[in-house]
Amino acid sequence: MRNEFLAPKAAVLGVLGATIVATAGALPAYAADVDCNNVILGIEKRYNGYDSWRLMNIEITDERGDKKYRRIIAAHQNIGVHRRLRSKVLEPAELKDFEAMAYDYFADGEADKVWTWLPSQAATFEVKSEDLSGRLYGSDLAIGEMLIRRAKDYECKYLGEAEYQGLPVWKVWVNPKLESEVIRLGLRDGEVWVEKETYLPVWSTFNADAPSEQRVFTTDKIRVIDGVFVPAYFKVFTRKEGRIISTSVFEVEGERFNVNLPAGWFQIGDLGGAVSGWTEWRSSELTH
Repeated sequence: MRNEFLAPKAAVLGVLGATIVATAGALPAYAADVDCNNVILGIEKRYNGYDSWRLMNIEITDERGDKKYRRIIAAHQNIGVHRRLRSKVLEPAELKDFEAMAYDYFADGEADKVWTWLPSQAATFEVKSEDLSGRLYGSDLAIGEMLIRRAKDYECKYLGEAEYQGLPVWKVWVNPKLESEVIRLGLRDGEVWVEKETYLPVWSTFNADAPSEQRVFTTDKIRVIDGVFVPAYFKVFTRKEGRIISTSVFEVEGERFNVNLPAGWFQIGDLGGAVSGWTEWRSSELTH
């Protein structure tokens, strides 16, 4: 039964490909000769120093054309450079009230932790955190968990400049140095296009750990909300041997940043509960 609640890697990574951007914070300076390490360090640094809330509408289509739908609320809070995330399923009815929480650590030697709340058992379970397939749809969007989480864990190469939907971008090739990163994401080497001013990754393609499989991530309707440059719409395609075997479409609704979310929302003991007000809270930007 658990697998009905957990997102497959390809779909979760669609969330990763639409990473949110904090325009505040110290970013690497531009250089005449672009250093790819500065670019990926900019990606890493732009996720620090803010909280966020959003509602996600998700449509998943398999290679037969069959569709599944999800409606999820997701939020995050930073504790220094570390992150706490929480998400909850609103629809469909058979998954309603399933929750996930993650504590992501950015210091060496500290292991991430992930928990799920199963309403059918009214209980919280800790799950393996090194593999993102064990996370709920939308949980990583809550903090913009990026394909490149720590720049020092990747080798890179600068590929040049381009435009994406009128935005100037740097193109970089990246490859994880650690097998633990491959396990965590299910991805190996790939190309990322990064918007120059805010370091928002707007497009990417990666070779998956699975044989002859690739992931392609695209973004659309990019805009500024509460000082954060972020897409309202994004897709992840999974290709195997040249054919598309799945497509996940994510539409963001009611997104807010830097709204001083209560710390109580991100305590493990609040999973499945209603004391903190997490379940009832809604963004003032929500349209329906």
